[in-house]
Amino acid sequence: MSSDQKVDASSLLVTTIKGVGEKLSQSLLRLGIKTVEDLLFHFPIGYQDKTKLKKIAELVPEEDFVIQGVVEKVSQTFVPRKMLLVKLKDGTGHIYIRFFYYFPGLRNIFKEGSELQVSGTGRLGRYGLETIHPEYEVIKNNEFKPQILPKYPLTKGITHQKLRKLMVEAMNLVKENKIEIFDYLPKHEFNSLNQSIIDIHSPNPNSNIEDYLIGGESPARKRIGLEEIVANKISYLSIKEQNKNRIADKFEDDSLAKKILSDLPFELTSDQKSAYNEICKDITVGSPMLRLLQGDVGSGKTIVAALIAAHVVANGKQVAILAPTTILANQHFQNFVNWFGNDGQVELLTSKIPAKERRAKYEKILSGQAKIIIGTHAVFQEDVSYDNLSLVIYDEQHRFGVSQRLKLKEKADNYPHQLLLSATPIPRTMAMSVLSGLDISTIRSLPPNRIPIVTTTLPNNRRDALISRIKSAISDNSQVYWVCPLIDESESGLTGIEDLEKILSQEFNKNEYDIIHGKMKDGDKQKILEDFKNKKTKILLATTVIEVGIDVPDANIMVIENSERFGLAQLHQLRGRVGRGTKDSFCILMHSDDPTGLAEQRLKIITETSDGFVIAEEDLKLRGPGDILGLSQTGLPSFTFFDLLANKELQKEADRLANEIVKMPAEQQRRIVERWFPAHLELSDV
Repeated sequence: MSSDQKVDASSLLVTTIKGVGEKLSQSLLRLGIKTVEDLLFHFPIGYQDKTKLKKIAELVPEEDFVIQGVVEKVSQTFVPRKMLLVKLKDGTGHIYIRFFYYFPGLRNIFKEGSELQVSGTGRLGRYGLETIHPEYEVIKNNEFKPQILPKYPLTKGITHQKLRKLMVEAMNLVKENKIEIFDYLPKHEFNSLNQSIIDIHSPNPNSNIEDYLIGGESPARKRIGLEEIVANKISYLSIKEQNKNRIADKFEDDSLAKKILSDLPFELTSDQKSAYNEICKDITVGSPMLRLLQGDVGSGKTIVAALIAAHVVANGKQVAILAPTTILANQHFQNFVNWFGNDGQVELLTSKIPAKERRAKYEKILSGQAKIIIGTHAVFQEDVSYDNLSLVIYDEQHRFGVSQRLKLKEKADNYPHQLLLSATPIPRTMAMSVLSGLDISTIRSLPPNRIPIVTTTLPNNRRDALISRIKSAISDNSQVYWVCPLIDESESGLTGIEDLEKILSQEFNKNEYDIIHGKMKDGDKQKILEDFKNKKTKILLATTVIEVGIDVPDANIMVIENSERFGLAQLHQLRGRVGRGTKDSFCILMHSDDPTGLAEQRLKIITETSDGFVIAEEDLKLRGPGDILGLSQTGLPSFTFFDLLANKELQKEADRLANEIVKMPAEQQRRIVERWFPAHLELSDV
């Protein structure tokens, strides 16, 4: 690169950076880093505060630290495994440093009497306070240079030190005006993009770290956050504009939908009717629908999706329904057979089906005889060909990546209609910010016959009282879900299924309970669920595999172990497995005897409300917007800089800029989206 040439960073391969060879470039590629711009846009996920030097006596387990000391002793041991153990001391105490993976020359750096600066995280070990694989450097004359060091997403073969070094090389190219990071935004009053990127990667050590994190006040973070939310808005606004010019089948025949409605033993709620009418309009305008149908646990999204599917089937076309688990796929299959009949129109397709049977199903799908194809990832495998796929329904849409949805879309000859279902309620503020341009239907109300679930908390030291209550309940024909966060026994203080079974085996007969978890074969899981549904067992010990797709009306008690370790959304989803029948239902949240303040807040919220939308709002306040919806799995961004709660000024400015940019040529729009959310480019064709 000549010294007087200024190059676009997006066109410059990362291999031009000093120290990046073929092997390292392959490792960087796993992080999505191909160009110098990709490297500079690989932003920190946090920072290490090395601005204050601590004494060893001040260190607290599980807290980060920076210390200086003298190596007192070094030893290499091979029991119970190979490791290097270094004893470091200062005038106040000592700490042990362990290295399990190290190069032979490390022994020469850690010599007795050497002065070192060490930064890491403390923990209690066999011999007292210790730290594992900390960062270190040899010092002279007790010199100390305060720093705020970025912490990045990493992959095998890349350390923080290596990535920081590469980042410095790239930033120097920017500072020396040898490369340029192109600013795609129209004129605004915020800081320059180039300087903001430099400031994010190397904050001033005299500044507040929090100002550089999501929700912070640094001008650099705000400027980058502005571009991030603008890119997101453009991606969805562009999809909407593109879809207007595409042609899709119109489905106006509602005769089959009316028949299904008339056969239902219940009436749709007003929210269900509204959602159904909104979606009906979408599939009759002649351009591809892309709509999210969101509703709380048990709100009745599936029947609305089935009625829309009925429009497609009435016109002789095909519907594919993608479910994240075999359990949920089986649940849908049973429901759709009940609604559409058992005449071969509805087919279940999973990877566990025997080859001969699967080939027969493929033939029915290709011929068009099968009209509704329900399954897991098997529905978009290479061997599956559709006759006239016209509607795709993604249930629990946050479980699927854009690339998976793209594979299924490509099974259609033209542009199919797409309906995304989500039982993770999205607060309106988040929906309007994150999903600009995506049509949204919401079912807030629950069926009128739903009995409220009584939610209570119970400390672990009252487990005996709980067991007595469960014994009484199952003798009165109740059924119980008992959820654990782990399968195996654990040293972390969490209760595993194996731990719990030891307790229950002393209190209940073996035929009164069964166990289900994700590592089991699908056939075994299905049999266990059928036995539970048919009341052959009274208690089902489970991991969170039962979070979705389980509908057992007689199960009316949910016990959740270590509830303080679960997020609000997951607790609400688990609770939604009960309260589906006519019995009074209960959710009992077991927790440690001394939960943290944040855990207490979560438990208080979940016991005080059963409204999933309220819970989502509170979860947003407690945790921040981060990855609250698992958005990184959908092509919808998990924001790194933009804060839905704190950035109202950015929101207003982003709306203005996005509306300007969306009028520009498609290639200019594409560049800003590609920089932030490359998956959205695939989604725009989905």
